[in-house]
Amino acid sequence: METYEAYAEGGEHVPNPGHADLVRLVDALNHTGNTFFVVQPDDDDVPWGISVAASRGGFGGYDLGWHDTRTDDRREATAADPTTIATEILDWISQLHLQAARYH
Repeated sequence: METYEAYAEGGEHVPNPGHADLVRLVDALNHTGNTFFVVQPDDDDVPWGISVAASRGGFGGYDLGWHDTRTDDRREATAADPTTIATEILDWISQLHLQAARYH
């Protein structure tokens, strides 16, 4: 199974983040020195990634972006709940792993 890592603009690095790690990373986002984090494979070829950023909109919340260059899957969303965001990230990564297993 492919391993992945989270990197926060503020300098935090979390190998294979779990649900609690992702919730904590979302909760730590702000509009000054830690505005986003990314989750991506921990190899040199980065075929997919997820970004979470503190929203610049007037309603707060977070902007999410998913991309997978192998399938041209690109989507964006906004969300407010860190727990829901963490679940969505882990669900998407699980789907990637299931798809990869089917083709190998």
